[in-house]
Amino acid sequence: KTLPGNRPPIPNIHENAFGAYRYSEDIVQNFKLCSYLCQFWSWIVKREMKHNQSKIVPSNSSQNNNYDCLCNIDIDMLKRVRNLVPPPPKDLLDTIVNDL
Repeated sequence: KTLPGNRPPIPNIHENAFGAYRYSEDIVQNFKLCSYLCQFWSWIVKREMKHNQSKIVPSNSSQNNNYDCLCNIDIDMLKRVRNLVPPPPKDLLDTIVNDL
């Protein structure tokens, strides 16, 4: 299980990192997968930071807090995670479920 502060840094992959092989379909697909996974991890880190900065509202309160709804960005990211082929790693899925 991954927790905030207990994750390896997200690697940056330059689009020309594969040199002459950059047009190989396998490498292009791998690059896209890595790019999507980086976006998903960045998204979840932002959500966790948002949760950490929000004030705690008692569960019987009628006030809304950051946990009450998903914005359009969250919904879009969840759709992208769902449609990813191959599916994202289990640790990412577990982290998303725990956050929600």
